[in-house]
Amino acid sequence: MAGKILVVGSLHLDVIVNSSRLPQPDETLLGDKVSYRFGGKGGNQALAAAKISVQVLMAGRIGKDNFGKEIYDTLANQNINLDRLKMVDEPSGMSVALIGSDGIYSAVVVSGVNQTIDLSDIPVPNDLSVLILQNEINSDANFEIVKKVPKSTYVIFNAAPALTPNKDFFERIDLLIVNQLEAKMLLNMESDIFDDLEALKKLQNLGPKEVIITLGADGYTGISRDGEIFSKPGIKVAVLSTHGAGDSFVGTLAAFICKGEHISVAAQYAQASSALHIKTPIDQREKIKQVDIENMFLLNQ
Repeated sequence: MAGKILVVGSLHLDVIVNSSRLPQPDETLLGDKVSYRFGGKGGNQALAAAKISVQVLMAGRIGKDNFGKEIYDTLANQNINLDRLKMVDEPSGMSVALIGSDGIYSAVVVSGVNQTIDLSDIPVPNDLSVLILQNEINSDANFEIVKKVPKSTYVIFNAAPALTPNKDFFERIDLLIVNQLEAKMLLNMESDIFDDLEALKKLQNLGPKEVIITLGADGYTGISRDGEIFSKPGIKVAVLSTHGAGDSFVGTLAAFICKGEHISVAAQYAQASSALHIKTPIDQREKIKQVDIENMFLLNQ
């Protein structure tokens, strides 16, 4: 098994409500159904990476409650190393996601114990290949963990949700991954007109060596450390739900980076993974395997 990936991030149990559409402000709708699913950006990205032949380590916090047990069991069943996962006597993190019949969703996150991660709980392997971070845990924890990893470790930061960029932190990031909204927030862009190339270069100027902006159904665009621009249009599939698609992209991309692929190729595998994710029923997504992602990749060359 090639390489080690450490994910330091959030773990939630998602309460998912399906309805005909998303409600307007002050509006109450009758939902169609409710389900409870494993979630949190850290957890979702760890699950996505674990589908690929790399070793995945998960660091985070969960409560000693029923939600925490569900979270633990889901990770353990995917052969993810949980030595850095701590259980505490506080409520686990959770979120509520609303999904319309068109597959578009909105969510509210309650971080809970995710904001109390202590770096003393997180030993870092000397041979760590890739570190994945997001913004659903305490920013100080993110700032400190990058100081602990070897200089050879490739650091991926999914700045979601977007916060004010920190120069010292961003300069240690090898790859910044954001969507269009997060890119605009990081750059304080108020215009409705979004220039992908301009945004990529401005984000790179904040410090990250490489940047990818995901564009939803329109694919993605990116810039490598040597200034190469790479992009792909979206893969056309029937959308069942976009919930978690961005995390699928990040986790898969990290795994193929870990396996030695160039960022432009790793991004294509990541896009293939996201396409499979959104076209697959939620309760069947755990059955997606590396071979399925590789086949979707080949179909879209």
